[in-house]
Amino acid sequence: MKILFIEDEIVKQNDILKYLNEELSQNEVEVAHSLMGGMLALGKCEFEMVLLDMSLPLYDLNGEDEGINEFEAFGGIEILDEIERKELSVEVLVITAFDVIEDDTKKIHLAQLDQQMKKNYSNIYLGCIHYDQSSLEWKSELKKYVK
Repeated sequence: MKILFIEDEIVKQNDILKYLNEELSQNEVEVAHSLMGGMLALGKCEFEMVLLDMSLPLYDLNGEDEGINEFEAFGGIEILDEIERKELSVEVLVITAFDVIEDDTKKIHLAQLDQQMKKNYSNIYLGCIHYDQSSLEWKSELKKYVK
């Protein structure tokens, strides 16, 4: 399975990549670290699945001053919109470490966001996994979706 993994947080990224490669034998995983990096990757290659963080920096800065990068609390929604706009044939699974996602204008609990995404992106959205480094539950949830 060819997977695009859009994640900016290195510890979470490494945990999930290790699990995908060692436990689920998924060795066709491309990583993007930002909203724009994910958009570019979607445009250049066909993926069967996108593993998507909800909150993302706008750009990959590659070691430059991270303080100048804008952060999109709901950047994952923009990725979902782009997938639908381009009519890509890909399934999306959100993996987030936050129970509540918020920006300057709204605050939403993960369960509510999950319900909204099921309704708004029913043809591509698989579900949402809460990532907690101290728990193994995210692994069993991920295993259900990645075959």
